[in-house]
Amino acid sequence: MSLFDRLRFASQLLAEVARGARLVGMRNVVRTALYRPRLTRMNRRFGGPWGPGFQAPAGNVVGMEAMEDGLMLRLEQGVCSVQVISPHMLRVRIAAGDVMPPYASYATLPEAKRPTPFSWREEGESIRFAVDDRALILRKTPFGLAWEDEMGQGSLGTETLTWEEEGGRLHLRFPETIWWYGLGERACHLALERRTYALTTRDPEGYGPGDDPLYVNIPFLLGVHEGRAFGLLLDRMSDGEITLRRDGGIEYRILGDEIRLDIIFGPEPAQVLARYADLTGRAPLPPLWTLGYHQSRWSYETEAVVRAIAREFRQRRIPCDAIHFDIDYMDGFRCFTWDRQAFPDLPGLLADLHASGFKAVGMIDPGIKVDEHYDVCADGVAQDVFCRLPDGSLFHGPVWPGECYFPDFTSERVRTWWGQWYKRLVDAGFDGFWNDMNEPTIFGGQTFPPRVRHAFEGLGAAHWQVHSAYGMQMARATLAGLERWRPHRRNWVFTRSAYAGTQRYASSWTGDNRSAWEDLRITPAMLMNLGLSGLSFTGSDIGGFEGSPTPELYARWLTSAAFHPFFRTHTAKGAAWQEPWRYGEEVEAICRTYIELRYRLLPAIYTLFWQYATWGMPMMRPMFFEDPADEVLLALDDQWLFGDHLLVAPALEEGMVARDVLLPAGDWYDFWSDERLAGPAVISSPTPLDRVPLFVRAGAALPMGPVRQFVEDKPDAPLELHIYPGSGVSWLYEDDGETLRYREGDYRLTRFKMDFDGHRLRIQRQMAGDWQPPARALTVVFHGVLIERAFLDVTPHSVINNQMQIEDDSWQILEAMIV
Repeated sequence: MSLFDRLRFASQLLAEVARGARLVGMRNVVRTALYRPRLTRMNRRFGGPWGPGFQAPAGNVVGMEAMEDGLMLRLEQGVCSVQVISPHMLRVRIAAGDVMPPYASYATLPEAKRPTPFSWREEGESIRFAVDDRALILRKTPFGLAWEDEMGQGSLGTETLTWEEEGGRLHLRFPETIWWYGLGERACHLALERRTYALTTRDPEGYGPGDDPLYVNIPFLLGVHEGRAFGLLLDRMSDGEITLRRDGGIEYRILGDEIRLDIIFGPEPAQVLARYADLTGRAPLPPLWTLGYHQSRWSYETEAVVRAIAREFRQRRIPCDAIHFDIDYMDGFRCFTWDRQAFPDLPGLLADLHASGFKAVGMIDPGIKVDEHYDVCADGVAQDVFCRLPDGSLFHGPVWPGECYFPDFTSERVRTWWGQWYKRLVDAGFDGFWNDMNEPTIFGGQTFPPRVRHAFEGLGAAHWQVHSAYGMQMARATLAGLERWRPHRRNWVFTRSAYAGTQRYASSWTGDNRSAWEDLRITPAMLMNLGLSGLSFTGSDIGGFEGSPTPELYARWLTSAAFHPFFRTHTAKGAAWQEPWRYGEEVEAICRTYIELRYRLLPAIYTLFWQYATWGMPMMRPMFFEDPADEVLLALDDQWLFGDHLLVAPALEEGMVARDVLLPAGDWYDFWSDERLAGPAVISSPTPLDRVPLFVRAGAALPMGPVRQFVEDKPDAPLELHIYPGSGVSWLYEDDGETLRYREGDYRLTRFKMDFDGHRLRIQRQMAGDWQPPARALTVVFHGVLIERAFLDVTPHSVINNQMQIEDDSWQILEAMIV
């Protein structure tokens, strides 16, 4: 190493130490440095083989036997089972031993598996396993597999299946022109690049485009070829990697002695995602306030600061529903406590926030400070809930409070213990909870030693076998605790780390991004791939977590994020304050306008969440949902569909004054001007700082509400139905937004079917459910046409300024004549 290289290395090391000291304190920098050799010693002492312990190909099929739900094949090295999950899903498991181990999964639901007729027959050197007109083809010599749907589309076959000392390696061939999506959280374009992706969860301590892995590992791939889609769930919680090869194939490597492959047939992308939701579960409807605007910072460190932030929002008339409390509200970073000096009357503060329409969200980490005088720690030791090393000693590592123990969330008993501690924070007045540092993270970008022991629901496991599900199970424990203490209300948890199926328990966000234009540019793609992996209720730290955005960057980020599922500003300690009024009057006014628009769109956004919770459809949808055979749409990731009818195309680059927008086939209305535009077409749309190009599909009935300062403000305000003439179907889902009564039918679902021939517009309304909204008027607003006269259930009805005021809630048909 040259002198220059040594000096550069020393400079980088000092910069990292300085950054660490600024963020976590010098004491924790020292603790981290001391932990690293201890981790090395633990790994050396407790390490050992991960998987088969030999290296050999799987070999030929040497025997087979029928099972009730499929086939069991015996290989020269291992066994393979093929099972039917449902008419559109198959499961392949390949194990290195002579016996297939018991099936255990945190990702999939037992009830997803249902009796389904199937057939199989030998065809020379292969076995054809069929469910209706979908088939799995199993090659005998050497063992391999392929599958095809009713049109013959699917995998081209297995190149190799090899066992290695530490795990398995599977090569699958696909057409070179296939497109891949999903894989959870990836800091890249929507169409996954042909490269290797790590299958694990990790705190990258800040990241930018291309960095991998990140906090969320969802090993689900959506493949699209020639307009037909299918899904692959590679359900293993241990570390692995997947290479998307340039020839279209995939190479899958995983630690351990079992490979799993759940195959989900389409052919429509929406059908694949609906079936993936059948397999891994659906998100519950959230409290309505979670869809409003959230304000956060690391940290609002005192009661006075929190009160000042809340006061500014209300005085400036900028809508906001939630203020987040980062880790500094705690007493010395001890979970389930608060600092009595900084927050001398936390229950009183939260009560006052509630009186002003705010909800409070508190952070909780998994690390419990090693302190015999700290009740959570002392009780945890007494109840034996913390993770242990193979020699029986308690594992501990440095995080925010110093040395910490960590609960074993893979035990139902421990999850129950964890949930009980939320009572004191619920009683204090917190409304939602934020689970952080649960990859799990030890300072220094590290995690648990691989041989830390877990109960794994009584089966027993080492940490390396369940690593990616640790954060998911923490979220599960958190939600269960909240349901215990607030059994009749909807509870909300959001988690930094997640695995397949986490949507059943929590939402998420993209973690510690940077205040940089390239980070804003990849954010829509990251959120869409998360949605294509089943986790749609996600967002980013508006403005960037690390660093301080320019006024232009903050404005562009917030106006874009108004059309993301989760809408929160958050920033790091040491960065500039990032409340909407910090960037001058112009930016404040722009932010207010778009936050107000978000609140006006809440009836539509809540309906999008109902579609996600019911059908598995992501709220933020890629453009290729319009035509999965269109290669231009397959690659497009700087514009998106926010539900069925809104097309969002924000400016994501510095200094942009106009941008191209691709309008899919059909007619579209410019949201701002009502101009009707014909697609498919590429148009140039102006992008001044106060303008997000926004378009509405012809045939949409778009529900909107009033400007509110928070979601419970103006509950009896009129509902608006904005009509964009064309032919189509629209939905409106409503309930009380707070309780669980919707599960018993206490909701209202309205379907609007619109027909338009250029002269006459007809809207048919159908309703289901028992919920009755507050007494309110309905204002129907027509766009892009001039209404001459209108009829409500054949009775003439007045139209003033292209609007109708409807007091009668029983109408079924609206007809309007165009001038």
